[in-house]
Amino acid sequence: MMISPDDYFGPWLDCEDATAERIDAADAMLAKVDAILTEAEQNGVPLDMNPKTGTLVSGEQYGGFRPQSCPEGAPHSAHKEGRAVDVYDPHGLLDKWITDLCLERHELYREHPADTIGWCHLTDRAPPSGRRSFHP
Repeated sequence: MMISPDDYFGPWLDCEDATAERIDAADAMLAKVDAILTEAEQNGVPLDMNPKTGTLVSGEQYGGFRPQSCPEGAPHSAHKEGRAVDVYDPHGLLDKWITDLCLERHELYREHPADTIGWCHLTDRAPPSGRRSFHP
């Protein structure tokens, strides 16, 4: 995988909030994310490693899984349930390449690129609007 469970969970892998159910959800979501990232690379989109995490996960510590006590995000947000990841995208090239049809093909959704400068938020959990690209 391009984003491993270790990359995704980081220091929270042994956290009590990283339940078997959330780990399974993350594995399923990451398989979809890795498929879209592979397709992006095959189409010439460069993927950059985040110098702060040493992975494709954005941020410093909360771009992947977030424990319930994390101050970022609402309780039971997609990140806190193992259903979303922020992919490091410092130049917006991934967000520029992704279309709603591509998201649909990979059974994914994303926060609108205008709301995620420097990263691409991908999730397999549909927002209330049902739109593939949505504003949080």
